[in-house]
Amino acid sequence: MPNLFEYREYIYYCPKCGNFHFITYGSDGLCLICKTNMLETPHDYNLTQHNWMHLPNEEWKQNEQRLFDEVISKSPEFDINLYNSKDSILKQRQQQQEEAIAHGQAILEGRDKGNQFGVECPYCHAANVKKITTASKAVHTAFFGIFSLGRNSKQWHCNHCNSDF
Repeated sequence: MPNLFEYREYIYYCPKCGNFHFITYGSDGLCLICKTNMLETPHDYNLTQHNWMHLPNEEWKQNEQRLFDEVISKSPEFDINLYNSKDSILKQRQQQQEEAIAHGQAILEGRDKGNQFGVECPYCHAANVKKITTASKAVHTAFFGIFSLGRNSKQWHCNHCNSDF
């Protein structure tokens, strides 16, 4: 049984947008740009994982160009507009993925800047804060009396580090 992250021998191409990439065993085999089923390159173009690592870059590019000219551009599914914008689409998707990862990391660390108040904790820089209400201050004063003056002068409570500021 092959390793799930092991590359198949031949590079795959998208007949719709002309994208190339290796597909690992266990992947869905769809194009990263347009979600079309990827096709294995014909073997006579010599576009294998081994050659990708060992062929000079010029020869590899020539084989890719020959595949594009002879196979991809003649495909009935081929979309020249999608082909011309594939780099910007990939860059945009990569940026969206990086932003989602950063946002998830910020949530995990309690630093999510997307709160409704636009306030962050000055101690841990978390945005997971809530406003200390007048009712809360009154209840706190009723229980702790004069000892609640320090807390009652604060407006915000951090749910991450439990500090008041």
